[in-house]
Amino acid sequence: MINLTTEIIRHILTLYFGVFVTTAIIGIKNSKRNVLILNVFCILDLLLHLALMSFKSTGHVINAYPLVTHLPLMLILIFVFHRSLLKSLLAITTAYLCCQISNWMSIIPESFGCEAWIVDLTYIAGIFITYFIVYKFIAPGLSDIFTKPDVELIPFCIMPFFYYIFDYATTVYTSLLYAGNHIVVEFVPFIMCICYLIFCVVYCRQFERQQQIATQNYFMQIKQAQFQKEIESMQRNEKNVSLLRHDMRHFLNNIATLVENGDSEKALDYIHSIVKTTEKTINKRYCANEIINVILLSNADLFEEKHIDFKYSITVPSSLGISDIDMTAILQNALENALHAVLMLEPGKRFINLSIARKNDKLLISVENPFAERPKMVNDMPQATEKGHGLGTKSIKQTAERLNGKCQFSVTDKLFIVRVII
Repeated sequence: MINLTTEIIRHILTLYFGVFVTTAIIGIKNSKRNVLILNVFCILDLLLHLALMSFKSTGHVINAYPLVTHLPLMLILIFVFHRSLLKSLLAITTAYLCCQISNWMSIIPESFGCEAWIVDLTYIAGIFITYFIVYKFIAPGLSDIFTKPDVELIPFCIMPFFYYIFDYATTVYTSLLYAGNHIVVEFVPFIMCICYLIFCVVYCRQFERQQQIATQNYFMQIKQAQFQKEIESMQRNEKNVSLLRHDMRHFLNNIATLVENGDSEKALDYIHSIVKTTEKTINKRYCANEIINVILLSNADLFEEKHIDFKYSITVPSSLGISDIDMTAILQNALENALHAVLMLEPGKRFINLSIARKNDKLLISVENPFAERPKMVNDMPQATEKGHGLGTKSIKQTAERLNGKCQFSVTDKLFIVRVII
């Protein structure tokens, strides 16, 4: 009697475990409506199982489990909870995969020859432990993954899909796995290897995409800040031009007076001072390329504020053949690293030299700066001594290599030099 009781409880808990783990990882909340729908499904499914058991053996009911339980559950996910076919299949097969944890735990007492009710109790304990871990720690992360487009979920499907098919094919419908067939036994490690390799490729691509998005966001922030500066500069210039226009009559009268008095030298000095004043109303441009102007203008005020002597030589056309994001990743990171290094020096010793030129269809970028402490080089790459630093040089190198270019970091007695050829 106890064996039958524990077996029934095991069967009921397995169904509830599979249903609620499925809905948890697919992101269906346990609202009153949702819980009611799921409970009605579980009760009807249990009654169907009971009806089948009255006509067939337990083994036949287990064989029919995909049609009796998994298929109706998938239809509910699709038509009631409005989840896609792929996500529904992935959630169900993932929940099925989670069932194997308690299943394996129950094999331990079974292998020691314990009675059936002890095996069932071990399985029941495993169900509760697994559900707590999955619901508390795993489901929140998986539910975030399930919000991604179906195409991005394909790599996650391979393992649970193939395991579901493999388990039913080799342990439920046949006994090939227990027969020790070499091909069958090695199939799981084979699938694990394939899944790992696919995951690595997808992860690397997504990581690279995230870096590009982060760089693009950073570029947009720089551009937005520069636009704000340009607006403020235009407002200041407009005010200055208005003042100059208002005072122009006085300027001309003063010049006329100086000329009439024969003081031409003072008149010329006065004219030169007016010219210098008007030049301050002109927005500075470093070169014909817009993104380089944006980057340099965004750093200009900081260089001036920190008393950094910024010298530059830029001879490039308006179009460089590389994206604004890539140029930002290279130039902005190089300037930020140089800025960080020279700020450790006394104000009178701070300088940054920038050279950008186009020669023989190649873009040449060079940034030079002095340093207070000689950088440590490992494998021709500077090693950061502070946490959170060193990412800029890696970004420069990765961007240059991705564009089929070269990047070189070198140190002389007085200068740290970055050279990029694209």
